[in-house]
Amino acid sequence: MKRVDDYKVEIVTGQLCAASDADREMVEGLFGADAALCFELYFHWYNIIHELGHAIYDFHCPQRHHNIEEEQWVNYFAVAYWRHYGEPQKLEWLGMFVKETLERYAVPQEYEGDLLKYGKDAWERGTLYSFNNYGFFQFGCVAQALSANVTLKQVLWDMGIVNVQEQEKELLSYPVDAAMPGRVLADARNRLERWGVALPEEMSVVLVDDPNCHMCRVEER
Repeated sequence: MKRVDDYKVEIVTGQLCAASDADREMVEGLFGADAALCFELYFHWYNIIHELGHAIYDFHCPQRHHNIEEEQWVNYFAVAYWRHYGEPQKLEWLGMFVKETLERYAVPQEYEGDLLKYGKDAWERGTLYSFNNYGFFQFGCVAQALSANVTLKQVLWDMGIVNVQEQEKELLSYPVDAAMPGRVLADARNRLERWGVALPEEMSVVLVDDPNCHMCRVEER
């Protein structure tokens, strides 16, 4: 496993306000009338924690899962984190938003009811990363995480945190503005340290123009 002090973490996330007309139309077609607000809440609130989950795997999991399994686990982590720290109204919105968005994707012909099996098979075939197939898979993973009753303590243990120090619930409230993603990441880092999660001192959110770009980047300092 990596020594956290030797690395920095960047959560790279796209902005809708800087998107091309074609990308904006795509997002509006998928997310509906309140596309701009939905984009901010999903990618700059929920998904910041999802991407942070990949960093936790990188530093703590002695043997990382298959990429497809890891995607499901970081969604379990993000949902469990926000159930512990998130605003109830945002969580309620997330459940409705994911359900409605998932219904806008076509069910892939190869899908037989097992999302992770479909993801692995599509990964091997090279068909996962079409717009429809990856959206169906990713939003399906979030829907499964929302339907599961998994605690943050359980998820952190499964992600490789050996001595999980359970913390009291706390409400972290965020106005939806340009500062939200950075505040979400900073608050998460501080809270997760209390749980026993070691993360690099240098962590930041990097905003890019491509609204389709959302990833966790771990680099040597």
